[in-house]
Amino acid sequence: MKKSFKVTGMSCANCVANVEKAVRKINGIEEVNVNLVEELMLVSFDENKTDTLAIEEAVRKAGYGAELIDGETKKETKTTPEKDYKIYGLIASVILIIILMVVAMGPKWDISTNALLQFILVIPVLIINRHFFINAFKALRSGGTNMDVLVSLGSSCALIYSLFGLFMILINCEKGNLEHAEHYSMNLYFDSAGMILTLVSVGKYLESKSKRKTKDAIEGLLDMCPKKIIRINTDKDGNETEETIALEDIKKGDVILISKGEAASVDGTIILGSAVFDESAITGESVAVKKEVGDEVISATMIKDGFVRVKAEGVGEESTLMKIVKMTKEAGATKAPIARLADKISAVFVPVIIVIAIITFVVWLIISKDFVTAFSNGICVLVISCPCALGLATPVAITVGMGIGAKKGILFKSAESLERLKSTNTVVFDKTGTITKGIVSVEGEVSMDEVRETSPLAMKLLKEMGLETVMLTGDKKEKALKIAEEAGVSSVRYELKPEDKARVVKELQSEGKKILMVGDGINDAPALATAEVGMAMGAGKDIAIECADVVLMHSDLLDVIRAIRLSKKTILNIKENLFWAFFYNVLMIPVAAGVMQPLIGLKLNPMIGAACMSLSSICVCLNALRLMSVRLDKNLGETNTNDLQETVSKNDDKNYNGIGCECDTQITESGEKDMISFAVNGMMCAHCKKRVEDTLKAINGVISAEADLDKKCVSVETDGSVGEDALKAAVKEAGYEV
Repeated sequence: MKKSFKVTGMSCANCVANVEKAVRKINGIEEVNVNLVEELMLVSFDENKTDTLAIEEAVRKAGYGAELIDGETKKETKTTPEKDYKIYGLIASVILIIILMVVAMGPKWDISTNALLQFILVIPVLIINRHFFINAFKALRSGGTNMDVLVSLGSSCALIYSLFGLFMILINCEKGNLEHAEHYSMNLYFDSAGMILTLVSVGKYLESKSKRKTKDAIEGLLDMCPKKIIRINTDKDGNETEETIALEDIKKGDVILISKGEAASVDGTIILGSAVFDESAITGESVAVKKEVGDEVISATMIKDGFVRVKAEGVGEESTLMKIVKMTKEAGATKAPIARLADKISAVFVPVIIVIAIITFVVWLIISKDFVTAFSNGICVLVISCPCALGLATPVAITVGMGIGAKKGILFKSAESLERLKSTNTVVFDKTGTITKGIVSVEGEVSMDEVRETSPLAMKLLKEMGLETVMLTGDKKEKALKIAEEAGVSSVRYELKPEDKARVVKELQSEGKKILMVGDGINDAPALATAEVGMAMGAGKDIAIECADVVLMHSDLLDVIRAIRLSKKTILNIKENLFWAFFYNVLMIPVAAGVMQPLIGLKLNPMIGAACMSLSSICVCLNALRLMSVRLDKNLGETNTNDLQETVSKNDDKNYNGIGCECDTQITESGEKDMISFAVNGMMCAHCKKRVEDTLKAINGVISAEADLDKKCVSVETDGSVGEDALKAAVKEAGYEV
């Protein structure tokens, strides 16, 4: 069984490690992955050995909050009282710290009064930011460490030393020893104790805002559905009333009304009316589709004209849109292989930093014989080294990347598949329904399978990216070669049985090739599962989609290009984040420890260290947000591939276990859409006009059709793949003369 949980209270990579470690200790746990950005935990477990309550309790004992996510995924639309409290507390901390800094650095009219005032001012700051100390205590009690341990330890050391200084000031003032009192007053760290907490809190607030932006790509999908829906209620006498309800209140079997300009909130079937739907958000089809009674409606598709009543069938998490959102969020909770290094380092990071801080203190105490200098450098090491940036480096980029993919109709099932995709060097395609549209029938006769309009350009761009392309088909040699030439694949394997596809993939892998397998049918499932990355066309069979690592909702081969580009850009972004996170710690820890002080006189105080630490986390988040500007569509829409003039140079046949050949295709592109007009006799009314137009629009390759009753003719815009004879034959079959 697999369940998702909302986890609260995490602040860094060590928190993630603590939660995962606590849950893995439970008997029956198979796999656990935690996403710091989404605050999401995905757990696979044996329901006969454990349950969700035990998982939640384990997380709570580790010092964090956990709640089972059960029901529809919702987007937060308003600020909670808890968030209001945190914001007001943050503002109060900043104001108090500013006052405290003025008191600490300003003229001291009375040493003891000034010291007492500093202590009084820092108390509310400590109370407001007490969560650092509470979380640190919980982490230590459960046997773990996290960012809060470093922050609270640094602040506590500064506070304890300052309390000692305050006590000595009061004692010396009482004795009249003002010289000693003034010495201690110059070394109070009340401002540092409060400033460390406040600066980290400000940094975490800015970081959370950046992280929320990284989730916008996913959360934005939810905006496709309306929040209020009109439900049609029918009483026992057959009287109908309209009721406005919230999205989450829709139940299976409800009848809802969708009008022009509104989007479908559920999957369902039209039971009344007709409308023109824009399905581009889900299917990628740019041409609007007219739907009538009995037709299927997909959630998040919008009515451009008309109105319908729809019987709800897929509601809540069962709707197409929510499945996309859920799949994307769950994939974001998984870990990419590249994240394992960061996880291993984070697991020992905090204890190592504490040891370094102690060593720094001891060494400086021996060298300088100055307790204040040694103490300051030790605290600075603690607060500057928090592993926030290291923990955020991978998940923020993964979240943004997968969100961008989801908006483009490219669904990654795991972070691992996102990473592996960039390393593939050979793309293996199933033919029917993938490179081609599928077997078509004209006037009752089966004709040649048609190559998808975007297939040639996709193959051309894959070659330019340095990838080999291979087509697999059960067709005879002559037919296979013809399709291969039209599509422009590098090589083709023909006369294959369904079980041969997985064998070919293994054969290519034995040659050292990293395989991306793209298919859509049931017989593609073994090959999809065998390849390094399996990619299923969204219009394909469920079993193929289940076996795939990536799903292309739009069934467009250009999305293969987009997916590879997204993979490369996301992994590059992760590497950049990890580099800067490691570089920051490698550079700043020695500086904080005072290594540069005897060389160039550079010394950091704890407050500067806290500011630097917060800034490093914010920079990682902002770098991940750069992914939102990635150009996945570059060179994909600049050339019309509907009318391609191809020059093909053939290589000698190459035999693979007695099956297959290889060809190389070069494509020269021109292109304009074809407009075909011809006379149609027999059209008498608007019904006839619609029948002729619908008949022509149903033909593969027809972009639009417009009949003119007065002139008794029809104008048809095609992509160049269908001829005039086929158009006329279809109109004749519909009962009209041409």
